[in-house]
Amino acid sequence: MKSKDNRIKLMNEVLNGIKVLKLYAWELAFKDKVSAIRESELRVLKKAAYLGAISTFTWVCAPFLVALSTFTVYVMIDERNVLDAQKAFVSLALFNILRFPLNMLPMVISSMVQASVSMKRLCVFLSHEELQEDSVERMAVAGCSDSISIEDGVFSWCRNDAPTLKRLSVCIPDGSLVAVVGHVGSGKSSLLSALLGEMEKLEGSVSVKGSVAYVPQQAWIQNATLKDNIVFGQERKESWYHRVVEACALLPDLEILPAGDGTEIGEKGVNLSGGQKQRVSLARAVYCDCAVYLLDDPLSAVDAHVGKHIFEKVVGPQGVLKDRTRVLVTHGLSFLPQADLILVMVEGEITERGSYLELMARDGAFAEFLRTYANKEQEDDESEEGREEEDTEDSAPKRGLENGLPAAVIGQNHSSTSAVRTEGEVLGKKAKNAEVGRITEADKANTG
Repeated sequence: MKSKDNRIKLMNEVLNGIKVLKLYAWELAFKDKVSAIRESELRVLKKAAYLGAISTFTWVCAPFLVALSTFTVYVMIDERNVLDAQKAFVSLALFNILRFPLNMLPMVISSMVQASVSMKRLCVFLSHEELQEDSVERMAVAGCSDSISIEDGVFSWCRNDAPTLKRLSVCIPDGSLVAVVGHVGSGKSSLLSALLGEMEKLEGSVSVKGSVAYVPQQAWIQNATLKDNIVFGQERKESWYHRVVEACALLPDLEILPAGDGTEIGEKGVNLSGGQKQRVSLARAVYCDCAVYLLDDPLSAVDAHVGKHIFEKVVGPQGVLKDRTRVLVTHGLSFLPQADLILVMVEGEITERGSYLELMARDGAFAEFLRTYANKEQEDDESEEGREEEDTEDSAPKRGLENGLPAAVIGQNHSSTSAVRTEGEVLGKKAKNAEVGRITEADKANTG
């Protein structure tokens, strides 16, 4: 079973990273690895087969050998012992009764060994530490207008490890937009995990009022249609669905997909780009219409102008979530002036908090953060402007579709030639063949 476990783990890694494996031409190297594990597994299986054959032969012959040896010993130990028909047939009947339990004994022993190994594995899995059910209080505090409250919070990923987040005390009012900034590894994503209750709370208290929606850095996509990924099992409300799709800049993607929002999305979003997956993940969270939104840098996977569109239409003060509490982890400097509150994190602590103007006046950790990322963002903007000036009118529609927004949104050109289709036409788009939106078909799938 150890060899089988090693082979299955290696095969899972190979299948999950098959694209990288093909690009680097590592097929033969991994083939040798899998073959080596498989050979050791075959040796064990061959040995088990030989032992099983010997055991089966022994147990099949056992009744005859037992009867023969019993009668021989009975006659040889004493001359007065006479083997007549009565004794012989009664003994054979008794041996036949014992034959079935004796044949089943090796199978029982094998099953007991397998059950013992399985129980040990289950015990190891079930003995892991459980998440604290009371780490986050979901009940609203009477007379409190804060949607999220943390008092003297100390959090760690494991109870025995050193604290990852220390001395956290913050109150976030209802309907406010809070930006969390800091250098890489400062604990921004850990702060959202603590609000979700996925970290060990060592000290302090955490309270979150209302339902929570979470958008991770790595988008999670179901193997289902685009519509099912957004609706996510809830009742479909057409007007709200259209509004969410438009706000998350998915209309151009629905135009180029073969079956619109009925297109089947592969496992892990294999037929979507990184920006498309992130926008679908954001649309799923927005469609849920929760009270609190935890957004872990969802704008990092999209282009600059698409990020501005999403911020204005979804996250910003005029977006569809303007009345909801939003905690946004971001590195986008252009979004910070519109935030109601900015939290600056350094090594797992909130070192500064306040509005954009207040933090700029202090010249502390926030000013250092701005100096670090300002030059990089300026270079990105200059390169983006240079590409837009060099592109011709013929390539503009292609660029708009690749980035997730039409050219009309990029240039704010509302002429009739560059106008996009209406929401109803895009969302109601149907392929000529109902099977077009499917990735593969069982009886017609081509491999190679």
